[in-house]
Amino acid sequence: MNRINRLLAALCCIFLLFAVSCEKAPDKVPDTPIEQPDDNNNGSEDPTPNPEPEPEPEPEPEPNPEPNPEPEPEPEPEPEPEPKPELKIEIIDPGQKPDGNQTYTPQHPELLHEVEYDEFFNPVQDWLDEYENIDYVCSQGNGTAWPMILENGHIRFYQGSNSNKGGSYIRIRSHNGARLLGVTIGSASKTILAHSFNGKAAKSENVELEAGNRYRIEAPENCDEICIYCMATDQSRRWEMDYVKVEYQGGFIESDFHQPSKEYGPLVRTTFPFREDFEEGFPTTDKPSYYKYGITAGRDNLQWSTWYGSFSWQNPIDGNQSAQLRIYQEEEDYEKEQFGHLKMEFFLENLSKVSFQYYMSEFWIKASISYCEFGDTQWSNPQQIALSNYSDRQTVQNYTYILDDGLRHNAKIKIELDPASGFPSSSHYDFICDNFLFE
Repeated sequence: MNRINRLLAALCCIFLLFAVSCEKAPDKVPDTPIEQPDDNNNGSEDPTPNPEPEPEPEPEPEPNPEPNPEPEPEPEPEPEPEPKPELKIEIIDPGQKPDGNQTYTPQHPELLHEVEYDEFFNPVQDWLDEYENIDYVCSQGNGTAWPMILENGHIRFYQGSNSNKGGSYIRIRSHNGARLLGVTIGSASKTILAHSFNGKAAKSENVELEAGNRYRIEAPENCDEICIYCMATDQSRRWEMDYVKVEYQGGFIESDFHQPSKEYGPLVRTTFPFREDFEEGFPTTDKPSYYKYGITAGRDNLQWSTWYGSFSWQNPIDGNQSAQLRIYQEEEDYEKEQFGHLKMEFFLENLSKVSFQYYMSEFWIKASISYCEFGDTQWSNPQQIALSNYSDRQTVQNYTYILDDGLRHNAKIKIELDPASGFPSSSHYDFICDNFLFE
């Protein structure tokens, strides 16, 4: 009985302790998990348990944007090129045109002829007979000046600086199938002369001629040109030509139908300055497909012609193409002129000045420029085109040509290569011109 009472008393005590512990327990268990000890603390207690986190730095305030910022300016578009002003021309006179009835074969090739002159009027070119079988052409060549007509009607040819090249010269030429047999020339001054045949570069031996004497040159077979040079190197030995006689066979005579040569083309009125750059209306060639023949091209009533030349895109001075003349190696069997030209095939009313640019591939290239009046056949006021210094070769040069002290003419111009340029030993020489300005 005592055991039962002691057991009950023990149970009552346990019940009372349990009741007391329940009263002291919190109503809610905290959510914070129990921290695990740090392995690096070796089981020791953290000296600063649960430190407060450092406050995050406040972000810097953004700068206030400028009120109504100006937009960046857009790049200006490149200006479009100004359109060329419309070219206006007026045909004052249509001029004459070949009628196509000219006889090109002489009807009496066996006949012998002789013409002689002791007075001359043109320092560029002139006919020595009325049927245009024989003419002469003067050139400055390597002389100090262009040949000059003196008051007494003689032609003065000027000395050069090189005794081998000679100075200015004259070419006696046959046309219309005529053949030269001989040429006799006279001199009013003591001088030194040499000659060549058929445009060949090789000259004869020098001949000293006393004042008042004459000198005959016998032509070889099938000769159509005799060139006579002043070979003096000082002004006291300049050649003053006072006489020429030409013996020839064949050519036109009075009974043959013959149409004298003329400078054809319309007389055009336009507003100055008038420009030509060989871009509009001109065919494009890569190289001398124009070899040995000429080309006529350009805008209506404003055409140009070439001989041994064309309008080429090779080495243009400006734009897409330029006018180009070439000198090739000498051809023994080629009977026509081997030195080319560029010529207007129209006349401009009231022309007084022409400016242009040119390029020469070699220093020794020489050319000439002259003009012809509307309705005439003579070329006047010749001027030489040549480089001043060797360093000028293969560079663009400027040239200005004045017609007779600026007097106005109804005229056209022609640029010719001078045979004094000589023939290249290989390939070719180039003479290029462009950007013509007429005033």
